[in-house]
Amino acid sequence: MNRRRFLTYLGIGAAGTAAGAELAPLRRPKPAPPPEEPRRPPPQEAPSPTWRGSERIVWSVDTDEPIASLSFDDGPDPEFTPRILELLDRFGVKATFMVMGYNAVRNPGLLREVVDAGHEVGGHGWSHLNLTETSLAETRYEIEHGNEVIEERTGVPVRVFRPPYGRFGQEAVRVLARSRPDLIVWSVTRGLLSWRDPRHISSHVLAAMGPGDIVDLHDGIGRGTFSPRSAPAQRIRRRREDEVQALDRILEGAQERGLRLVTISDLMAAWRPQTQT
Repeated sequence: MNRRRFLTYLGIGAAGTAAGAELAPLRRPKPAPPPEEPRRPPPQEAPSPTWRGSERIVWSVDTDEPIASLSFDDGPDPEFTPRILELLDRFGVKATFMVMGYNAVRNPGLLREVVDAGHEVGGHGWSHLNLTETSLAETRYEIEHGNEVIEERTGVPVRVFRPPYGRFGQEAVRVLARSRPDLIVWSVTRGLLSWRDPRHISSHVLAAMGPGDIVDLHDGIGRGTFSPRSAPAQRIRRRREDEVQALDRILEGAQERGLRLVTISDLMAAWRPQTQT
């Protein structure tokens, strides 16, 4: 992680609470989450976080091995996730799915399929809010409640977390320091959002991807989940379809180049930090 890059990145968005302030107890943000999720009793007081640990903020990994990682945000979604799972299985690839907590509640069987196929599941917030625009209490609820429902439905601890839109502030870093998942961003994307030809998307990803890279793709539509018939949601859905259609070329191209695709946790296990001279 480049420290200067991180500090610049952390300055994006709303100003955070002072780093020394006490972490407030977990409370449900306003407006309330969608009605499908049952209301829970108020949480008990939680202790202040300890400022220790080895949590990392990761865009990519320094490694000598010919490995990289594919990740998929916003699912599980019945339209996209099964098709992605089929392609990954065909090429013998394991990936990381950054799961939206609300979708974990809506599609628990599909989430279980992801885990049973040997893929990693990470957190992506409860309802895909931009964490640079939320209060500390909202940020904590988005991260901790989202991770909690994923763990309840999979029996697997959440070890990695990606903030929606890749944006985060002090509040998200403070919450993750307490709950321990590494904060994962990415180093390669699909390219321009305006690209509709899957060949453009696949060519861009393959040209940009090399050892240690983390590629960000999608198997859901994020906030569009809550207004699926709206024009913005339909635009997002078309983009996701283009990504899915590009995926087989990406997988085939990586295989032809001898680049092995692994989960993010496996990629980080191969981390070989460059020594200072």
